[in-house]
Amino acid sequence: MWRRKRSKLSLPLLSPAVANILQVAYYQGLLITRARMLESRGYHVTSVLGNDKAFGLDAAVIAAADLIVIGFSVPYPVRAAMIHWFKQQYPHIPVVALRFHSAESFPEADGGNVSDDPDVWLVAVASTLKKPT
Repeated sequence: MWRRKRSKLSLPLLSPAVANILQVAYYQGLLITRARMLESRGYHVTSVLGNDKAFGLDAAVIAAADLIVIGFSVPYPVRAAMIHWFKQQYPHIPVVALRFHSAESFPEADGGNVSDDPDVWLVAVASTLKKPT
């Protein structure tokens, strides 16, 4: 007896949304290294070198970010000014501030850690993304 095989309904696999991360770095080598590390974790990364480049970004590029990462390679006041500007202009976007040493504090940032250990700051990125906005 002939039986018709049932066809299995094939649906495309839906992947979770990829987080868009905007990285402001102050040293080219660290910009590249951090971008590669973030991309290896599945994030889409837009990187700029320095505050001037960040200020010059199109507003739509910044607004599309799910998270902003601020590097640690310049003096504290430069990074604090960048964090303050982002929080004033884009208060809904969380900011992770990478710190040069544990005595630094960025009260306006939503997260951050001493950045010499990638495993530590990558956890800060992931946990900040999971926080409700």
